[in-house]
Amino acid sequence: MVFAMEVEKNMEIRYRIEWGPLTHRFSRSCRTRRLTSCRLRWFLVCIWVLSWTAAQAQTTPIVDAGTENVSQEARQRAALRQFLSDVSMAKNNLGAVYFAIGNYDSAQVHLTHALEIAPNFAAAHLTLGLVHYANGDQVTALKEFKNAAAGDTIGVGRMDMVPPDTVFSWAKAQFDQMMKSPPQLAFAHTELAIAYNQGGYLADAEHHYLQSIRHDSTYMAAYTNLGKLYADVERFEEAIRLYEKVAAASVDADQLPKVYLNLGVSYMGSGHPEEAIVAWSKAVALAPDYAEAYMNLGIAYQSKDMPDSARTVWTRALGVKSDLVVARVALARLEAGEGRKDEAIQYYQEILDMGGKDPRLYAELGQIYEQYEQFDLAISNYEAAVALDPASAELQTFLYRVKSKTQDREAARQANKIRVRQIVVGSQFEAEAILTQLDTGVDFTELARTKSIDPNGANGGDLGFFGPGEMIPRFEEAAMGLQVGEVSDVIRTSLGFHIIKRIE
Repeated sequence: MVFAMEVEKNMEIRYRIEWGPLTHRFSRSCRTRRLTSCRLRWFLVCIWVLSWTAAQAQTTPIVDAGTENVSQEARQRAALRQFLSDVSMAKNNLGAVYFAIGNYDSAQVHLTHALEIAPNFAAAHLTLGLVHYANGDQVTALKEFKNAAAGDTIGVGRMDMVPPDTVFSWAKAQFDQMMKSPPQLAFAHTELAIAYNQGGYLADAEHHYLQSIRHDSTYMAAYTNLGKLYADVERFEEAIRLYEKVAAASVDADQLPKVYLNLGVSYMGSGHPEEAIVAWSKAVALAPDYAEAYMNLGIAYQSKDMPDSARTVWTRALGVKSDLVVARVALARLEAGEGRKDEAIQYYQEILDMGGKDPRLYAELGQIYEQYEQFDLAISNYEAAVALDPASAELQTFLYRVKSKTQDREAARQANKIRVRQIVVGSQFEAEAILTQLDTGVDFTELARTKSIDPNGANGGDLGFFGPGEMIPRFEEAAMGLQVGEVSDVIRTSLGFHIIKRIE
């Protein structure tokens, strides 16, 4: 991609963009803009188009290199063409509104810009002709009227059918037909700002949102969109100020939940999760089926170490939208982090059954199986992850690690070794109390982590594999006499009071 910029003596900047075979040229005045701002706007729109292309490419089937290049080029052309079309249309509309209210200079600026982008834009030629006519330049006006008739994208009549003394009346009638609603500068500026914003021209977008607010301080759409722009560039305090103003105004009830959603995003971005929770709670109170607000609420609750609340709202999000993959992913990770193995596996499996093909999902499911020593299932999920992302060294490491564990386990079995967990405490009374807890179904591994005074307690009491002669005789005798899954009575040694569970 090549970008060239030349500054003329009259401060008009001429641009040329070259994207492979794609070239576009136009100029605009930068008298009131810093050159660095102009340069930045072009950089941002390039990034936007390339990012859009990359996002599309992720869902594109694998094809040969030649076809892939053609496809990317076509998407780049389409993206740039759509952006320029949006800007030219918005510029034309803004110029038309300025003409309708008698601001001919501003009208001429915006209409000229529209025609620089789209030279055959009939509506812009027509309105620009009216501007020249109003300024007393009938020769240039007639030329623009003829250009409008030649382009004829608005269904204007034939110029050669119009008597010379009625050309202006004819053109004004065509213009009035286009202006289907009363002129609204705030709306027109916001429309242009949205086009710039979508293309990445953030400075221009901000300028026109502010122009919209200047012309109509009650036009809430400008506040809302400008707030979104500020939030996107992490100017959260400014976004909060705008969203709070909109929320306090008498806005459309259907729009208010989204306002609170965006307000919560800005609060969260500025490091105020409590205020974010309040805003998102208002959003779901107004719109009980607002899945996106439930998802955000869960994130805020999780940041405040409130897993039960996060689980509740994410489950509600699934109730609103049963095919919401992101809710299942959030719940799967939450349950895995809370040690709720079965629930986590269920959510991961549902995602994969719905067609999820993200290698991270397979890897996370594999880690759960590995943690609970279901190595065959761990291997199958790691292999699926590697198949989706063969270049990932991390995934290859996961797979190698669990395969090594299975090999070590098999070697230990061949050597008649066993593997146990233990809980060690300092008194018979404590040991008896732990046995009672185990009888009621409390997890042995968790009790080892929380009760055992042995250094291996942090690892769930896992002592690994050992064979005859490797442990204290009393301990070894008791351990060797257990079946897999069986728990011993209290065993006393010089190290303390032991409870042993054979796991392999």
